[in-house]
Parts: sequence; structure tokens; C-alpha cells
Amino acid sequence: MKKLIFSILMVFLLNACQTHLPIVSDPQMTDSEKVACQQNIEQIELADIDYLLYANKMIDSMIKSKEVLAHTANNRMRVFISPVTHSDAVMDLAFLNTSINNRMIRSGLFILVDDMGLGDFRLSGAFEEVDQPDSSCAKKYEEFSLQLKENRNDRVLWSDKKRFK
Repeated sequence: MKKLIFSILMVFLLNACQTHLPIVSDPQMTDSEKVACQQNIEQIELADIDYLLYANKMIDSMIKSKEVLAHTANNRMRVFISPVTHSDAVMDLAFLNTSINNRMIRSGLFILVDDMGLGDFRLSGAFEEVDQPDSSCAKKYEEFSLQLKENRNDRVLWSDKKRFK
């Protein structure tokens, strides 16, 4: 009886999660399906809050990384945060930068400095357009990346990136 209920529940969940959009990597996609796929991608727009959520997840990942935890075991890290850059500036970067600063301050692991020469580390971030030549549907992606580097030798202590269609 339990197996029957479980099977019915799984079929229901699989049907509920099914999408009606074509599969992007389908090699037998017709021209009309490719056009429809491209139109669907162009219609999807992320709001500023979506970028903010991803940035916060990335900062949380950095805070929990073993490299950062090893450096903050005895004292706080002195970090200079260079503002996140974007080639198009389609979003409010000041809000994003302020959110990153606040998230790092609230963690209690960092001392934020205003001059790169005063900090032992620097956090930098950027939005960039990335081409995806092997995809049959989406050709361009936007990539958000963050890096934490040591100032004295430019060694990357932590980095993360997220791609958006």
C-alpha cells in the first residue's frame, strides 16, 4: 500500500514539475522552436532583488569557506571592498554594494577599510556578458563574480560566480 501511494505521489510531482519550454540542448530543435526559445529567454528579466539574493548567498558562502575561517580564527580580516562594476549598469549597483558591505559587517569576521593600502585583503566583483557558442538557444549569459584576494601577493583566497540567462 505504501509503495502504491509513493508511486502515485511521485507521478503527480513529476507531472507538476514538467515544463512546456523546449530543451535548450536538443539537437533536433526546429527553427520555429529555436525562435520561440529565444523569445522566452528575452522575456525573462531578473529584478534587482534577484541579484541581491545571489550576492548574499555568495557572501554567506565566502564567510563559511575554510580559507576565510582559517584567517579569522584569531582576529578579524581587514578588507577593502572595491565596488561591483557592470558594463551596462542596468541595476542599482549602489544598493548591491551597500548590501555586500552590511552583510560582511554583520558577520563580525571583517573590518572594512576605506583605502586598499590599509587592508590585507580586497573583495571585488563584476557583472560581465559571456558568450555560450555551443548552445542552440541562448547565446549570451550574464555572469556575476566575486573574488577575495590577498593584497600582498594577489593570491585568490576565495571566488565564486553565478551565470544568468
